[in-house]
Amino acid sequence: MKILSAFFLGSLILFGGCQPREAGRTAPAPQPEQQVETPEKQVEETPAPAPLPFPTGSMVGINATNQGYAMIQPWSKENPAYSQGFGIYLGDGNILTAANIVYSASFVEITSADGARTVPVTVTAFDPEANLALLRLKNGKDASFLDKLVPVTLGEAPRLGDKVTFWQFNDDGLPITTSGTLLATESACPFTNGEPFVLYNVKSSVTPLKGGAGNPVMRGNELVGLSASCDPPAQKVLAVTHTMISRFLEQARAGSYIGFPADGTQVTELTDPVFRKFLGLPETGGGFYVAKLPVYGSFYKAGIRPGDVVESVNGIPLDSKGLIKDPALGPVSANFLFRDSAKPGDTITLGIRRKGKDGSSQPMTLDVKLDRSALEGDLVNPAPFISNPPYRIYGGLVFVPLTGAMMGEINKLSKNHPPLNLVEATQKKEEIRKKGVDEIVVFLMALPTQATLGYAQMSPSIVEKVNGVQVKSFKHLNQLLDLPAPGGTHRIEVTQQPYTMYMSQKEAAKADRFIQMRAVPVLRRD
Repeated sequence: MKILSAFFLGSLILFGGCQPREAGRTAPAPQPEQQVETPEKQVEETPAPAPLPFPTGSMVGINATNQGYAMIQPWSKENPAYSQGFGIYLGDGNILTAANIVYSASFVEITSADGARTVPVTVTAFDPEANLALLRLKNGKDASFLDKLVPVTLGEAPRLGDKVTFWQFNDDGLPITTSGTLLATESACPFTNGEPFVLYNVKSSVTPLKGGAGNPVMRGNELVGLSASCDPPAQKVLAVTHTMISRFLEQARAGSYIGFPADGTQVTELTDPVFRKFLGLPETGGGFYVAKLPVYGSFYKAGIRPGDVVESVNGIPLDSKGLIKDPALGPVSANFLFRDSAKPGDTITLGIRRKGKDGSSQPMTLDVKLDRSALEGDLVNPAPFISNPPYRIYGGLVFVPLTGAMMGEINKLSKNHPPLNLVEATQKKEEIRKKGVDEIVVFLMALPTQATLGYAQMSPSIVEKVNGVQVKSFKHLNQLLDLPAPGGTHRIEVTQQPYTMYMSQKEAAKADRFIQMRAVPVLRRD
């Protein structure tokens, strides 16, 4: 509402005329008229108060077309799938949403609450582990779309018992808000099967309109969380925490998103007094027992070993369940200190105990520089999906790296009865690594050609060697197959009977031409 300035004109006041005469004095001569100006008064403009955030003014609808490659036939794409959800506008052109809405998306668009306008967007930061994604407009000409949105700010972290509100809107563009109470926390991975985070457990009767992920969790007019999943019958919502959102945005706005630290350490509680005595620990005390950890992870590189007991993180003591006492959230997993609230490159200090040869445990401290090497150095890429999965077709033999995405699809097709040799490979990665292997390669299938007769029964299996040379990675396999074969025939050893396949280079070339003409134009993606 405009406020019009009121201006007042100064009045003219005339001085002069007759003056009373004093005894014995002559009246003064008349003086010329003088004009006295009254200072002009001006009412200052009061700026209109900024509009407050509200569901239909600060949120957008999201429509995504997801069409990823099939992991079992990585040269072809799956049937298109469509997903919907919500996004919340943060200002500066950034829209926060859940990663599971836009994963493997070939096209993403946002719509206004009333559905009157739709514009395409791009994904600028994406973290499937934390289930967070950041969107921006794809075309500069659509900038006016954001002019009508009221940005929200990330408020202060909530505490147990705080009242929160879930925002959404229906197909008619009507805002819907549902109240809830932050009751507790849980350790879980909100989207993938990776290392857990600490999530908010909110008691609420919310009924999600578009999947239940990506709904802003608000306290007043400020953002404090983002829903990850909703369970209406149980009146329970799990939400990505304020801490995770803060760390995600900090990295994303810096321009190079890496992700949260990941170590892969497997731990055990220390609640059993007999186990504590065996470890040489006092009868009472806290910490967690390191049962297993990858040799390429940050903990191992810092000196942590299986059998160690971690008693504190950055001087904060752990209880016998491996939990810390957070002043706002109560008992939470120690992961909160070296995963949720940290970033790669940070250094933490662990207070540990290690059992000596005399049976007693000795205290010591170790500094750990956090990173993601537990994932990056894994022989099996654990990502739940891969945008451009590599493959190689040679004479009709199909080779791929072993990945979590491929195992997920095999589990689905086999109704959770995957081939035992692949399962065994994922369980014995450290033994396989000792052979010099950096990435496990799989003989996935045999396409029907004259060169592959009898080899279909040997799939799927792990590729061991090519011409007697240990296969170290998928890239290494390609290098070996591209070399001239001894005697014109490659010998490929796998883990399935009869264990050896022979492929003539001449026959492979014929089969490749046949496959390119009939079925698969592109025979490899590195």
